[in-house]
Amino acid sequence: MINKNKNKIINSFAIAASVAIVFIVFATIFGELYKPFKNSLKDIFSHHWIGKGVIAIVIFYALGFLGYFKASSSEKVLITVLKVVFWIAVVGVLAISAFYLYEYFLVAH
Repeated sequence: MINKNKNKIINSFAIAASVAIVFIVFATIFGELYKPFKNSLKDIFSHHWIGKGVIAIVIFYALGFLGYFKASSSEKVLITVLKVVFWIAVVGVLAISAFYLYEYFLVAH
């Protein structure tokens, strides 16, 4: 029973982490392309980084706690979900890096 409970918690928070990562990547790129979005984060939270962080934390905990009731306790699903989190993080880093390199080398000059 304890393992099944742990697996459900890990699954739900891993899915929540994936959504939070996707939000941060989206908000970072969108904020650079659409200044009113970035400015609204700055106006509400005093800095756009703080705004993205606060929203990401809310997404993470809200989905993590709510997702627990729907999450699977299967270890097979757990392994798959953790692999998905890893690859979403890798793709997120590559997307932000590619965007900033594009902005620096092709747009700014």
